[in-house]
Amino acid sequence: MASESESGTRFIAPEHPHFSGFIFKIQANMDPKHRDRIAFVRVVSGKFERDMTVTHVQSGKKVRLSSSHKLFGNERETVDEAFPGDIIGLVGHDGFGIGDTLTTDPKIRYDEIPRFTPEVFEYFHNPNTAKFKQFRQGLDQLLLEGVAQAFNLRDTASRVPLLAAVGPLQFEVLQYRLETEYGAETRREPAPFQVVRWLPAGTKEEELDGISLPTGGRFATDTDGNWVALFPTDWSLNYFAQNNPKVPLNPLAPKKTPED
Repeated sequence: MASESESGTRFIAPEHPHFSGFIFKIQANMDPKHRDRIAFVRVVSGKFERDMTVTHVQSGKKVRLSSSHKLFGNERETVDEAFPGDIIGLVGHDGFGIGDTLTTDPKIRYDEIPRFTPEVFEYFHNPNTAKFKQFRQGLDQLLLEGVAQAFNLRDTASRVPLLAAVGPLQFEVLQYRLETEYGAETRREPAPFQVVRWLPAGTKEEELDGISLPTGGRFATDTDGNWVALFPTDWSLNYFAQNNPKVPLNPLAPKKTPED
């Protein structure tokens, strides 16, 4: 398995003495009675032991892995040990994301799982204010699964989330699960965007004032606080590139870095 390091990419063999693994899937509501959230981890090297303390590389924080399970259908079995190739489910860690690395050797950081660039955008409204808590909770949980991405538009007081996905089917799944699993009614509204591009990592909000956007373009932040530019058409994206040659744009978000 390839891992990133300051000196470049290296191969981590299963026999590597330190435990390491990566999160490849997150699933909410596997037990609707408890509204739990499970992060599925593929063990790559070393030995996993329940209650061990590891580094969550993306945040730089130490975490204790006390609630570990093997799942088969609706059945759960506590896992005390796991080895390279095994898959374990970890419950109760809201800070984990898809592609994150867990390890006892902080120098190991696996390549993040790439996400496709969104191509469709919609606003999700909550028409029943009495169910806003369920709507917000369900949306937050499902976004962590990677069903869609959320952006916060700059210079707006609206609490209506702008969601982005690769295709409309993802929105249909999101709407269905919000209504069936959380009892939250939703109303969808197409957004006037077709393209999103990420600005360079570390871009500050005050820098945006010196960048000219074409008509219909907007700046926004993703859930990690990275700035993006939203465009209504491919033409407006090309127009932006011509008028801002010193502002590189990327179709994918910058890689996460440990918190200071």
